[in-house]
Amino acid sequence: MIHDLKYYEGSVQSIERIPAELKAIYVTAFELEPRWMIEAASRRQKWLDQAQSLNIYMSGANGKKLDVTYRMAWLRGLKTTYYLRALSATSTEKSTISTSNLNAVSASSAPTPAPVPQACSIAEPDCEACQ
Repeated sequence: MIHDLKYYEGSVQSIERIPAELKAIYVTAFELEPRWMIEAASRRQKWLDQAQSLNIYMSGANGKKLDVTYRMAWLRGLKTTYYLRALSATSTEKSTISTSNLNAVSASSAPTPAPVPQACSIAEPDCEACQ
């Protein structure tokens, strides 16, 4: 089980031998929808004198998701949000896992260069930066 948890970055969702009812209970912060974190924070804040530090965890963050999430926090009357946590560029060290294909490093596994970002265009109405 430890090897599987390391391989799947702490998530139990892809481990087949775990029952579905346990998968529904044990989710990582990134698998929980931000709206539930905001809803819980907005309900408990009335019992707080000053403010709370709410970290929002979001995988695949983009402009539209951020806009919807922060508007929802504002509409719910949330006093503050603290940090937005996105998935990191690094992953769990898997050197202790015995499966050789997890840690294999080869010359062909060199990282591909990142794509060159495109500039905004008025003709592109779906540009995330312009929304």
